[in-house]
Amino acid sequence: MSRVLIVDDEEPVRRLLARWLSSWGYEARMAVSACDALEQMAAARPAIVLCDVMMPVHDGLWLTDRIREQWPEVAVIMASGAQDMATVTSTKKKGAVGFVPKPFGRETLRQALLRAEGLLQ
Repeated sequence: MSRVLIVDDEEPVRRLLARWLSSWGYEARMAVSACDALEQMAAARPAIVLCDVMMPVHDGLWLTDRIREQWPEVAVIMASGAQDMATVTSTKKKGAVGFVPKPFGRETLRQALLRAEGLLQ
C-alpha cells in the first residue's frame, strides 16, 4: 500500500488517523504543521497527503500550493470541519483530489484514499 502523510495540528486526530491507515495497510507518517510536512516530504515523499484545511501559521491550502509546485504527482486529500461549499471548492481549485468532512467517517476516508490511489496509477 501507499505511504500517506497525515498533516493536522491536533495530536488526537493524527493518532486516530494513523491507527486507521495502518490497520488498512498504509504506511502512515504524521506532521504537526505545513512546514513540518514539507520537511518530511523532502526526506521521504509520500504518495498521498491527508491534510487539515485549518491550521495555524500556514493552512492546508497554502501547503497544497507548495505540494503542487514541488511534487505534482502527490495526491492531496483535504479535511475540514467547515463543510461549506466555498471551502470544498477552494480545495478543489488548489488541486486536491478529495475532500473529507470532519468528524471523519472511517468508510468515507477509506474511499477517498482508494480514489486517490487510483489516480496515482
